[in-house]
Amino acid sequence: MLRAIGPQPLKILVVTEDRALERQLSHFFDMMGYEVLQAADTQVALAAVEAESPHIVLIGSELGARADLARCGLLSDGQTSGGLFKFLVVEEPDENLIQEALEEGIDDFLHKPIDYGELLSRLRVAARVLEFDRRVAQQGQVDPLTGLVSRSAFVSQLRSQWMEQAGTSRRAACIVGDIDFSSRIGRLHGAAAREALLLAVTQELNHLRVGSEVLGCLGADRFCAMLPGASDTAAAEWAEHVRQALAAAKFKVHGTTWQITASFGVAGCDAADSAEQLLNLATQALQCAKASGRNCVVRYGEFGADARELIAPAKLFDATVARGVMTPCTVFLQSDEPVGQAVSLLHQTRLGAIPVVDAEGKLLGLCEQERVITVDESQYSTQRVRDLMTTDVQSFGDQEEFASLLDFFTRDERSLAVVVEAERPVGLITCNSLLAMSKPVTTASLAPESQYSDTSEYLMVPDLRPLETEQAVCGAPA
Repeated sequence: MLRAIGPQPLKILVVTEDRALERQLSHFFDMMGYEVLQAADTQVALAAVEAESPHIVLIGSELGARADLARCGLLSDGQTSGGLFKFLVVEEPDENLIQEALEEGIDDFLHKPIDYGELLSRLRVAARVLEFDRRVAQQGQVDPLTGLVSRSAFVSQLRSQWMEQAGTSRRAACIVGDIDFSSRIGRLHGAAAREALLLAVTQELNHLRVGSEVLGCLGADRFCAMLPGASDTAAAEWAEHVRQALAAAKFKVHGTTWQITASFGVAGCDAADSAEQLLNLATQALQCAKASGRNCVVRYGEFGADARELIAPAKLFDATVARGVMTPCTVFLQSDEPVGQAVSLLHQTRLGAIPVVDAEGKLLGLCEQERVITVDESQYSTQRVRDLMTTDVQSFGDQEEFASLLDFFTRDERSLAVVVEAERPVGLITCNSLLAMSKPVTTASLAPESQYSDTSEYLMVPDLRPLETEQAVCGAPA
């Protein structure tokens, strides 16, 4: 089955015993944005073709000089899944070699030393040929791998059914299915195993056919079905029967037994204005099934109202309250404590402010880092927290709506608010913490700015003995 090149860069395989040429070509292709693979003999090349499905292969003529071109025939259309354009890299044109290479399935030739401008032009020609072959395959009546109706033929039959039943309430229902995580099989066992599994699933679908269903292949391990005269409810029941049968079946592929699941999207004619739109709506329903956890059947529009209500701006954070987005308070200060205690806690917790409470734990104010750092160290023990704390504090109940928090930080210059329960502080909310919620988290989002040491020193447990004891030990004779 021909593979669409799609928007991803061309994948190029270089097969040559000339290590220097292999390095030069690999560097060039990588520099130009292509994905490049390397192989030094035909056996490695075969494994690369099977596992990685490259679009273009460059074969060194030295393989042919040892009469290995016959073995290179394993790279021809007859022995691979197709969609592969073959260049033979030759040093001196040889009529016999070229004729033999063409018979073995070589598509074009490149001369050494490589002219890289010419190479780029030849790659564009090869891409056009691959795209032409892909379109021809799509326009065929039968999918070459599965034997099912091709995409173009399926749409044509769907359109004919639509026109023949014009004016009726049940022209047809359309189903689009997808094997869940099938790409994993290709990565683990190669493209040949993946295609063999798809063929086995196709045979099972044919066994499950009970009437006038039209089964088709949409490519990329996706299949479809048209049920003439059926409603979306009846089509969903058919799809559910197929889903259960596929989940219960065991497929033996290349010596390995596989159990798979599949997802299905269903659309009825009452939701569409044309045959093409009917197929598109079924595809949208399939996407919803995959977003719902896969291994299920979803009818078009089944969850549309729920989704629209979820993403409505007024509803999106309707159930969110202050307690859900606050940073819990774990430390507090008393108003009569020395400033030195506040400095120590702010340094240990790295907070911008710490709530100040009375004897009953009720909020009195905030001791902010920006005010504490202005105090001279000599006054740490004499000056009190009450002398520095701010009482101009915005507080919210722990059940305050999220919209109220956003409104406050939008119109007020203060960057921090306290969440209270029964007048006692239970958490802090900052403007920056709310803004951070809207940014996607990556694996490095919370990483420290400086890298860990290359050594294991940071794993050592520090010695917490008093300084004078440590000095005594260090000064003791050995």
